[in-house]
Amino acid sequence: MKFNTILIPVDFSVNTEVAIQKGIDLCEGPNPAIHLLHIPQIVPTSAFGYYRYLTSYSFDDIGHLTVEVTERLRKWQFYIISKRPDIATFCWIPYDDSIERAIEQKAKSIHADLIVIGKNSQHSLLPFFNTVIPNRIAKRTGISVLTVKPGAFSNNIRTVVVPIGVKFPERKVEVINSFGNKKYYMHIRLLLLVEKGDDPGVLQASLLKIFRLLKNRCSGNVSFEALQASNKAWDILNYCRKVDADLLIVHPESETRMGWFNKHISDELPSNSKTQILAVSQDNLSIV
Repeated sequence: MKFNTILIPVDFSVNTEVAIQKGIDLCEGPNPAIHLLHIPQIVPTSAFGYYRYLTSYSFDDIGHLTVEVTERLRKWQFYIISKRPDIATFCWIPYDDSIERAIEQKAKSIHADLIVIGKNSQHSLLPFFNTVIPNRIAKRTGISVLTVKPGAFSNNIRTVVVPIGVKFPERKVEVINSFGNKKYYMHIRLLLLVEKGDDPGVLQASLLKIFRLLKNRCSGNVSFEALQASNKAWDILNYCRKVDADLLIVHPESETRMGWFNKHISDELPSNSKTQILAVSQDNLSIV
């Protein structure tokens, strides 16, 4: 598995810069391509008979808005080409009242291998202010979603945390293989989350299988640690802090929800955090 086609939602903030840099670093394959997507939010205001734009632009009509956004997207397009001439770059400006829906539709239409979302904000107290929930997009589309914050801008992937349980995480192994090239020498830390009622024999078999698989395929160290899970997402996050993780690979929803509304693990990370969170869809397999 390679990240051959990458979709990057763009909001022209510091989020854009860090997301594009990560996209450049990870994009590879026979026909590497990066798709830049900007979604101007437009809300109809019937009382005044016109559309009000919920953006930072001061334009009077969609035509002016499109011209300005296109110009800004092309600047990033030229930047990507200057860094990686081998990457084909495309720009998209759909109009939709739902940012998440626009991202999901475009990701599916271009058959994206990865969606990279830059996230500078931290809504730990009021998570319902979030307009894009990475784990929800990953679950709905089946496409891996990488969430990065400005602190990860120039950070290489060295320490990778991979939570595992009674099922074998086939998709997580595939994703690790995408990072496991000569560019990265990684220490993969398998975190065995032991929950009430789990069969110790099944857990041991699952751990042994993934451990052997990664030892044979990855150029780096592989270690494991068992942890009695009480609140899965919090336990994972605290472990990442403990080992100073660069990358956390999780299943959406089951390993990312922090307890209420749409609070996501990334909401608990400050903007200078170097920890990148990769949500991969749940496997439909019996063993990880």
